[in-house]
Amino acid sequence: MANDTTMRLNKFLARTGHGSRRAAEELVRQGRVSIDGDVVSDLGRQVDPEKDRVAVDGVLAEMPRDYRIYAFHKPLDVVSTLKSQGGQACLEAFRLVAEIPERFVPVGRLDSESTGLLLWTDDGDLNQALCRPNTGVWKTYEVELGADLPPTKIPMLTEGKLHIDGRPCRPCQLEMAPDRTTRHWIMRLHEGRRRQIRRMFKKVGLKVLRLHRVAVGPVELGLLRPGDFRRLSHGEEQELRKAVAEMRSPGEKPQGKRGRRSRTPGGNRRR
Repeated sequence: MANDTTMRLNKFLARTGHGSRRAAEELVRQGRVSIDGDVVSDLGRQVDPEKDRVAVDGVLAEMPRDYRIYAFHKPLDVVSTLKSQGGQACLEAFRLVAEIPERFVPVGRLDSESTGLLLWTDDGDLNQALCRPNTGVWKTYEVELGADLPPTKIPMLTEGKLHIDGRPCRPCQLEMAPDRTTRHWIMRLHEGRRRQIRRMFKKVGLKVLRLHRVAVGPVELGLLRPGDFRRLSHGEEQELRKAVAEMRSPGEKPQGKRGRRSRTPGGNRRR
């Protein structure tokens, strides 16, 4: 029976930076987790972080003294995984260059054709919460289209009228980018299905040429260069955790500053 000092093994592994709770359960199934030297197979096992010695692949899993969150600017043609897929560039090389410890993992994904803000953390609970659509944490993107977006098609995109994989998309927000052209838009979502924005525009007959994420909730990409990391300030981290805790509804105002331009390191607005 659990007591005040114990927690489920999958939760402990998530908090020590071994991915989501589901990913932690897969580690157990693969026989890669041991407690006090004995391989464990019970997915419901309770552990005491103060007493039990939990190891993954023989390496001791330890609770961090304080969780950290990093912002990362994902470059173009890089897959959002820690292992290469078919020879494509992956995130592991950037982690190694920046000397980010192995316990830090990316929060969600951006497809290889997309660029911009990707958060990393060693807080498994926060990672899991940010990946759930009902957190209400809005993600903000700059979208460049291959043709003009007719005004008549905007409600189809924003009012939850499109279906992907048999389910309606949640209402989102769409406004012209600062250059005020009908091919450049700012889009805000608070769900993240696979290639969702590209698929939504395809359903209204348009192709996305460029997709660049500039914010996750209150955290903005700012001037961070492609391939670089920066640790979030205490204030940014607190605002992000607050945004997750508030569980905003789809119709509420998104976190962060509306209409703020995303600029390249050289100071020119990105298009």
